[in-house]
Amino acid sequence: MTDQPSGKLYTAVTKYGPTLARVLVVMGAVAGCDSPAEVVPPAPPMVLGTSVVDAGGAIFRALRVETNVATTVEIEYWSAGSQRLRVVSSDSGTTHQVHLTRLRAATAYQYEVTPTTSEVSIGRTASGGFTTDTLPTFLQRLRVHTIGTATFPLLMMEVISPDQTGGLVIIDRDGFIVWYPQGSDATGTAFSVLPSGDFAFLFNEGIRVVSPTNGVRRTLTKEDAAGRTGLGTFNMHHDAIPTPSGSLLILVQDTATVNDTVWTGESIWEWEPETDQLEKRWSSFQVLSPLVDRGHRTVPEDWLHANSLSLGPRGNILVSFFWTHEVISIAPDFQSLEWRLGGPNSTFTVSDGGMDAGQHTAAEVETDRVLLFDNGRDRPGGELFSRALELKLDRTSNTAQIVWEFEPYPRIYAPVIGSARRLPNGNTIICFGLTEGVGDPPSTGPIAVYEVSPGGLVEWLVNLEGASAVYRATPLSTIAGETEVGAVDGVGR
Repeated sequence: MTDQPSGKLYTAVTKYGPTLARVLVVMGAVAGCDSPAEVVPPAPPMVLGTSVVDAGGAIFRALRVETNVATTVEIEYWSAGSQRLRVVSSDSGTTHQVHLTRLRAATAYQYEVTPTTSEVSIGRTASGGFTTDTLPTFLQRLRVHTIGTATFPLLMMEVISPDQTGGLVIIDRDGFIVWYPQGSDATGTAFSVLPSGDFAFLFNEGIRVVSPTNGVRRTLTKEDAAGRTGLGTFNMHHDAIPTPSGSLLILVQDTATVNDTVWTGESIWEWEPETDQLEKRWSSFQVLSPLVDRGHRTVPEDWLHANSLSLGPRGNILVSFFWTHEVISIAPDFQSLEWRLGGPNSTFTVSDGGMDAGQHTAAEVETDRVLLFDNGRDRPGGELFSRALELKLDRTSNTAQIVWEFEPYPRIYAPVIGSARRLPNGNTIICFGLTEGVGDPPSTGPIAVYEVSPGGLVEWLVNLEGASAVYRATPLSTIAGETEVGAVDGVGR
């Protein structure tokens, strides 16, 4: 705490303001010319008032703060039994409206506001409280159960409800819902976080970029993209991932005629949300052929069934093809393939059935090490189980072998969707995303998300009821810049 000034000047500053205090100093100097003028300290920043603003939903609140001088404000807020959180205003001024994110429903909160300036590091604080509302009905149906303690604070789940609508939901490590997109069409999958901190996701009509405080930034609809590109349809599907520059790479279906048959393959388009520039970057027809690169589920209407994109350590782009049990690595310039893992024309011989059964969310977590969710849908021998796998690629011997795997006990069979994400601390977040009875043969359920250590220890388990599926699960460190007091950042962004 900065030492406070004392005496008559401090009384004048705090009671009458800095202007009158300066007048008193001048008068004192004139009256006693033999004494040097007393230096007036800067006025300490003070909170003049606060008010809580409903920011558009049950758990969305902002705090409006008025200060006596231009300053930033630091707000800490908490409830009984939850983590104390801190957020700092982005700009200096006398009027602030700061969103308080990561709030739980139907919960009483307290807050404390501290103004700060470069001249006086800490000013007088103000405090208050508020209570959030109950969640909307469609979210009340979700029941989240957690066991253990997560090493990261937040988890985004791409929930699909029994009526087949999708909803993005962020839970905290205790299983409380602390964020969801607002609006009547707030469905979504293929969630990602842009470098700016904005969220991007696919919805029924296309792709949308929103701020974490639920303001829509940009939208690219399928209809608009089809008109701009001259294509009859522009079917964005399954995944959209950010690049370091802030653009988005999007999976889009592509068609071509091969031997008098129209085949539906895959392409990658790049969309720049800020400029709305849209450019085709790659097509599966450039390097693959449906005549030789196909699986037993391949049909002309769905040749490869791409289901995920990811950026590799060299700027390469990984694409997962479900129907051919294959992951490819595209060179950073999109002009060639680096390698093919699995499938009928694999660069590598894969040991122990590592690429035999269909996969999702393939990512090169470090050079020549590929992490993926192995669905097990087409597993030879008919064994029905899903797992997470990490394979090591040997470019000298052109072999790939499993170096890490996890399957829960009892086993879970999720023949479609699912995800595996690597954390900075080496742990892995694995989502078994189907409830019981989906598919033929049917999934076993339950919908479960595991945090697993490199040694296979389950550190955190989430079970979700009231949904038919969770498309994927993604760890996050923050929603909109809030931090845990005393915690260390490290996940997501």
